[in-house]
Amino acid sequence: MAELKERTFIAIKPDGVQRGIIGEIIKRFEMKGFKLVGMKMLQASEDLLMQHYIDLKDRPFFPTLINYMSSGPVVAMVWEGKGVVKTGRVMLGETNPAESKPGTIRGDFCIDVSKNIIHGSDSVESANKEIRGEKLM
Repeated sequence: MAELKERTFIAIKPDGVQRGIIGEIIKRFEMKGFKLVGMKMLQASEDLLMQHYIDLKDRPFFPTLINYMSSGPVVAMVWEGKGVVKTGRVMLGETNPAESKPGTIRGDFCIDVSKNIIHGSDSVESANKEIRGEKLM
């Protein structure tokens, strides 16, 4: 039964919020059969973003990423269900939207890797850390 309670962290980035596609993204997760167990809209502080993206701090795009993610509100969500981490990542599509298949969120809604509208945990461990960091659960 533990796999039925698996949780993932999904965040709609500022461009997704600004474009008004929050409902469409929620609908896709609900239609798949996952349960929304936590959600909040927030303006992420630079400190929170630096913590969240700590593993990318040495990458050349890090300052641009922090600037982009602090440019507007984000919608932070926790989804629950069997295999939600892996399935959620498939639903999001590739990090680079140009490599994402039609039918995925990034494949359907964006074209630029620097504005790829959504974040999803890449493992159960990452999800647990991100959920605690966002204080959603």
